[in-house]
Amino acid sequence: MIGYKRLFELTNAYSVLLVEDYEPLRNDMAEMLEDLFETVVAASNGVEALGLYDEYRTKRHRTFDIVISDIQMPLMNGVDLCEALRERNEEQQIIILSAHTDSKYLLRLINLGIAQFISKPVQHDRLFDSLSFVCGKVSKENATVSQGSMLDLGEKMFWDKERSLLTQNGYPVQLTRHETFLMQLLVRKAEQVCTGEEILHYFYLESVELDEKNIRNLVFKLRKKLPKSVISSIYGMGYKFSLFSQSF
Repeated sequence: MIGYKRLFELTNAYSVLLVEDYEPLRNDMAEMLEDLFETVVAASNGVEALGLYDEYRTKRHRTFDIVISDIQMPLMNGVDLCEALRERNEEQQIIILSAHTDSKYLLRLINLGIAQFISKPVQHDRLFDSLSFVCGKVSKENATVSQGSMLDLGEKMFWDKERSLLTQNGYPVQLTRHETFLMQLLVRKAEQVCTGEEILHYFYLESVELDEKNIRNLVFKLRKKLPKSVISSIYGMGYKFSLFSQSF
């Protein structure tokens, strides 16, 4: 079994959605997971879980790193939930909690690409090993360097230079026309200071008139949609756009 300290090193930056209808087990597991993960959200059935999943994706512009789900639940069972999650994110990492009576569902789950099953009653050593395995897969996905026109901004967010498209976890992040213009300029000047005058001139060429206050407001709004470290203010000079990693 993996040690707790090592497991914490693997999990502490990730988010998990726990779906379990039996309240005592749900509460016990949620309490344990909260000691390991940055974000833990719990649901009592598939319908509630799907709503929380979509809400999280809308607010955070990303999906949960890991979903842990029971199979037998009211309103929507774990298999139907997994199918719905796969439609939203083909790479979603899922761990299934299964009882002996759930064997009739296992083939459907295997066909969905679910590789991690934990038998009930849940043993901590088995759960820890599964979490270690799945977090390793999440880490490898995050470490994959984007190719061609794709710039890696961190937190599973990418900027497609050719299409001027911002995505996170494979889903588009909505930008306004002006935010897109600003992204285009900042990417061109990546790792360099972009002055206010350069921004004003760039927008002027796009037939858009701005003043310094407009620029500050625009940068503020764009920052809220990007990882925290991407745009930094350089006092008295302008703004610097930094990449998590890049490929040209």
